[in-house]
Amino acid sequence: MPRRTAIEPGERNRAVTVQQLTESTGTSREPVEGWTTLVTPYWMSREDVGGRERFRADQVSSPYDTRWEGGYRSDMDPEIVDVPKKRRIVYQGRQHDIVAASIISVGDQVRAGIELLTLARNG
Repeated sequence: MPRRTAIEPGERNRAVTVQQLTESTGTSREPVEGWTTLVTPYWMSREDVGGRERFRADQVSSPYDTRWEGGYRSDMDPEIVDVPKKRRIVYQGRQHDIVAASIISVGDQVRAGIELLTLARNG
């Protein structure tokens, strides 16, 4: 859920890489999906969360293990881009699949930041 207080810049102390899903044509002329770097570093705060939680009462619950918050970027805006489908983050060599994304609003500032809920991949 979006934070209602100001995000302190000092809390954004984790440098992550944002990757975007790309499609190309392979040698057999079949589509091939891959990941390319969209931005690095993207400074975010990190909060480890245990267990499963519901995003909203009217939605099916989805597991996630980490909550990330960063400054607003239009290329990470869930109203513009299907962030869970088209983006992922990498932190310290580990891939984190984005399961939900939302815009953080603080007071009158509608787009104060981005919140990502992720599930780390094993390995």
